[in-house]
Amino acid sequence: MVVHDLDFPVYSRRTCLRRIFWLAYYLLFGWSRRLRNRIPAWFLHEKYYYALALARIDKILEVKALFGLTEEAQEHFPDLRSRLEGMGFEVRDHYHSEGPSELGRGRWDPPLPPLPKDYATYDRRYTLLGERQLPAEGSIVAWHIDHPMNLHDYLDFIERCKQEGRM
Repeated sequence: MVVHDLDFPVYSRRTCLRRIFWLAYYLLFGWSRRLRNRIPAWFLHEKYYYALALARIDKILEVKALFGLTEEAQEHFPDLRSRLEGMGFEVRDHYHSEGPSELGRGRWDPPLPPLPKDYATYDRRYTLLGERQLPAEGSIVAWHIDHPMNLHDYLDFIERCKQEGRM
């Protein structure tokens, strides 16, 4: 048995103050790569560990997944690519471009087939808009690993796909 401890619905006031400071710092100085590099590791590592946790979930649930890492993510987390590859996942370079409006902005190297915009933002539609229609058989959908609030819906999505025989 595991007891999951949820003490408070929000972070402590001290933690909130630290987060507010670093979020405001990023808001004001995020344009500067030099100043952006001063953001403390503890603040950045939330997404790092979330990515690793999501990879472990995918491995346990036998999800066919690949990870796209931007240049900035690879700079901040130099070992993330090798850790994901060591878990058996394909990792591609990821960047954003100004593309046709019917396509999402995300691109991968080596390239994926172009994703329709609703599949490029599939997680946002599933989570925020409540659009629960499963994608067509053989489709690729993007599920952003930098939005931890999507985890519950991601597990729902995976479970539904497995029930439908799509994974």
